[in-house]
Amino acid sequence: EKTLETHDLAIPLPRRGQRDQVECFRLILLSSSDLQPLFHPRATAMTRIERLYHSSGGRHVGVIFLLNEKLPKSNGTIDFMNLQASLFPNFEMQVLPLSGVDMLLKTLIGFQQQLVYAREAVDPVPKFNPATALLPYCSTNPPIPEHLRNILSDVCHSIPGLAQAATTQDGQEGLRHWLPETGEAEDIIGFWEQEFVVD
Repeated sequence: EKTLETHDLAIPLPRRGQRDQVECFRLILLSSSDLQPLFHPRATAMTRIERLYHSSGGRHVGVIFLLNEKLPKSNGTIDFMNLQASLFPNFEMQVLPLSGVDMLLKTLIGFQQQLVYAREAVDPVPKFNPATALLPYCSTNPPIPEHLRNILSDVCHSIPGLAQAATTQDGQEGLRHWLPETGEAEDIIGFWEQEFVVD
């Protein structure tokens, strides 16, 4: 068991906007001969599957099963279904049929696209942006109207930038210049004057 590889293939699963944190979907390759007692003890195939499954808590793991292996007295489709049936009660994992060795790359690419699409559907791209969420409330008279928030976000690119503008002489003059007729500049300046550091 110590010489068994955990997996045969690893498919990268990139996330949009997170190129440096790539997870992998790990797969082992099996065929009918791996399940035949004459060639390999069946326990070896199941041991590899268990080891793969438990190496990541059952997350992002699967099996690719070759259907058309040339073996006497063997039916790859039946072996594939028997493998699925034996895994079903204990392991929740993908078992992909592979019609031929020449289809491996096409199968992997299609499977990776499905995984990435499913992740993006579950994990929508828009993330919480603290500056956008907090900006309307940086006033003694919240919320700041949307038009004025747009002006502020163009001029002050972050909440710390807005705080600096509201607490410095030049910044306060700038706020009064950008928001001249509304009185909103004074509300923003007043909000930041109430801000203090707690030790």
